[in-house]
Amino acid sequence: MLTQRTPQSPQRLAVLGSVWLSCVGQLPLWRALKHLPELSDGQAPVFIGSAMVLVAALFTLAFCMLAWPRVIRWALSLVLLGTAWSTQTTDGLDMPAMTQFIVLAGGPLAWLWSRPVLRQKDTWAQLVHNLGVAMAAAGVAAAVLILSVADFSWMWLQHAALLELLSPIHLWRLLGSIQTP
Repeated sequence: MLTQRTPQSPQRLAVLGSVWLSCVGQLPLWRALKHLPELSDGQAPVFIGSAMVLVAALFTLAFCMLAWPRVIRWALSLVLLGTAWSTQTTDGLDMPAMTQFIVLAGGPLAWLWSRPVLRQKDTWAQLVHNLGVAMAAAGVAAAVLILSVADFSWMWLQHAALLELLSPIHLWRLLGSIQTP
């Protein structure tokens, strides 16, 4: 028996996609941070947790610009596929490439495209919802940065190479290397 799929708002899809991308999509980065000697005294879970919240808030902030019914699924699909591709190039996970690709992109894409997207009656209402979620994400990102500025600045200055493990960086470089005639 087929069940009716509940329509999801574009903002909800943006937040859920951001949480998935920050937690699962950044696994190579979280694993690398866990093994740093500076975080061996039990600070790793707190630092990694705050970094996950920060990355999720930043992803949400970016996706709120694209949280429109006809755009959000395509934007999330592109980033999910880019994240799955870029984590295969970093050797951060100990699983076969196809399994890794299915876990990182296949499952979320199947869920994403099986749900209808809720449409607002008015464009202004849609814009207000998008701005509200964006403001909340910006507030969360600012709060995490204010509370952890010393930890983040010290860690990223000492281990700047770890920023290369952020999955969209490989995708951005690939897109930036494409030259138009």
